[in-house]
Formats: sequence, C-alpha cells, structure tokens
Amino acid sequence: MNILKNITTSAILSFSLASTAANACTSIAWHTEQFGVITARNNDWSESTKPYIGTILAGTQRYLHGVKSSGRTYKSKYAIAGVLAYGGLVHDGLNSEGMSMNVLYYGPMTLGAEDKKGSLSQLSLGEYLLANYASVAEVVKNIHQLETFSVSLPGLPSPPQFHWSLTDKSGDRVVIEYDPDGLKVYRGKKAMVMTNQPSHQSHIDAWHKTPATKERAHKDVDFGSTGNTNPRDRYLHARYFYQQLTQPSSLRNGMMKLSTIASRIPHDAANREINGKMAGYATEWMLTQSLETGDTVIEYTYDDKWVQYDINMYELIKSGKTISIPMDAASYTLDLTSLAIDMAKK
Repeated sequence: MNILKNITTSAILSFSLASTAANACTSIAWHTEQFGVITARNNDWSESTKPYIGTILAGTQRYLHGVKSSGRTYKSKYAIAGVLAYGGLVHDGLNSEGMSMNVLYYGPMTLGAEDKKGSLSQLSLGEYLLANYASVAEVVKNIHQLETFSVSLPGLPSPPQFHWSLTDKSGDRVVIEYDPDGLKVYRGKKAMVMTNQPSHQSHIDAWHKTPATKERAHKDVDFGSTGNTNPRDRYLHARYFYQQLTQPSSLRNGMMKLSTIASRIPHDAANREINGKMAGYATEWMLTQSLETGDTVIEYTYDDKWVQYDINMYELIKSGKTISIPMDAASYTLDLTSLAIDMAKK
C-alpha cells in the first residue's frame, strides 16, 4: 500500500487546515436486544477520498507504517472487509471475528516522532488492531503495549491526526485517543457515540451539563446543540436522539433507525474561508452495518454521485478473494422506471 501517489493537492490542503477546520465525522454503535450490534458512521471530508470496498485476506503482508516505502511489515491474522481510501488506507473495516473499526479525524492527537523497531504509525494502527485482535477486550488488553508514532508524509505540512473506535459482536466498544497527557481509553456505554475534537471526555462532560439528561425527551427540550456542524453540536445531537431509540422490529428497521441519528453535513454548508472563498466539508458517504450478519448499507453522496446499495462484508471475507470495487460507481443504483412500466396493468 502506497498512499503517497494517491493524495491529491486538495487533500494536502485539507490536512493543512485540519487543526482549525470544523472537521466532521460521527460514529455510533447500538446493541439491540434481538438483532445484535449495529453500527453507523459517516465520513465528511473536503474532497472525494476515492474510496473502494476491499478485502484484506488473512496472512496478507501489510505495512506497519501504512506506506510501502517504510519496508517494515506484518502479516494479518484475521481477514478484513471494509472501506479503503487514498490507494489502500483502511478507513473503516469489519474483521472475520465480528469486530469493526472506524477512523475519525482528531486534531489533538499527540504521538512521538521516534520510529522504534516494530512501531505502528497512526496510518496503520486501526488496520493493525482489526488484523490482529478478535475483540475489544483483546484490544484494551494490548493497546498500552503497542509502540506508536506519527508519520510525517512528504508533501503534507503536518502528519494526519486520528482517533479510533472499535466495536465487537458482544456489544463491547472502545474509543482510543492519544492526547498530550497520554493514551486515553473510553469503554462501554460512554463510547457509543463519537465525533471529533476536543477530547471524548469533553463531549461527555458537555452532555451531562445539558437539560436533556434530566428531562424526559420531547420536541422542545434544549439538548445543548445550536444546530451547527461542529463536533460538539453533532455529539449532543447524536446523544439526544440515541437515548430515544426503541427496540427495532427487524434488523433492517434497526439499521434504518441508527442511520438517521448521525448528523450529515450538507453540501455547500459553510466551513471556513480560505483565500477569500468559503470552503465546504460535506458528508461523502454513510455506512450502516450489522456486526451479527455483516449486512451493510452504503450511501455515497459526493460530486455528481448519489448512490445507495447493500453489500454483505462477511460474504466478501468468506469468498477468499481480494476484492476492490469503487464505492461511488453510479451503476450500483437500481432504476425502477422500466420495471414499473412493465409491471403496470394494461
């Protein structure tokens, strides 16, 4: 995997502005009583990330630094199916054991620059956790022992900064953040909703200060959000509506419900001014998934593409094939016009 050749000028600008821009992604997990664990996440970015649905087979040689030029490798223990971006960076994945991983932007990420033997970069950490551990419990047990550092890629003004969430079939979930004062691990119920900076703890604290935590929910309750797209407002929005979810009538119903909780960033919504022009930060894609069955619904909404389709990640893994299909291909859309006409009564 070599992402250096696949990062565009626009992406470089995005990274350079990341510390001040209203970066936006949301990740949510829901452990339902009858249908197991469902997760939903959106990806918001200033350009297309050129995503594709891909598989990484068990035993595949991968790079500890996330870039081929480093030369240091490991072999994946478990197979992965998910979203890969910028030429092979694992953005979002589900492994063969039923654990999922989301990567979100996180401005405060603080990792040393020292590259020790066997160290993982922030580009490969999420992938490595999916490839080597079967459960959140295993991740939590091992995360403190992993040597990590921050890769500074040629052409980028600063290293890209992330934090991670992992969720398994048991309903266990963890949010991992590397802060200036050290590694932070948030586990269980307090990790079910996740956005971006400031710290996850800051969002939890903000939620507990809102009237919505003490009042019975109704349409006039002030839950603290101003309705904007910044991480604080998106977190409060998601927590408020998440607590109102009732048990689904079917898996599909549960997936649909959860997909509506995350705030989507509208196209052309104001983000910040750059060289006299307002820059946007829209939702590129939304992914909702069952960790029990592998059923996944993807909606891609960027540029002139508006596509929604179903795919099963476990079936991709079981195929044993190396898969790579563009996530934004408009041909996946089913046009019912001809079918409706043909089925009409004459």
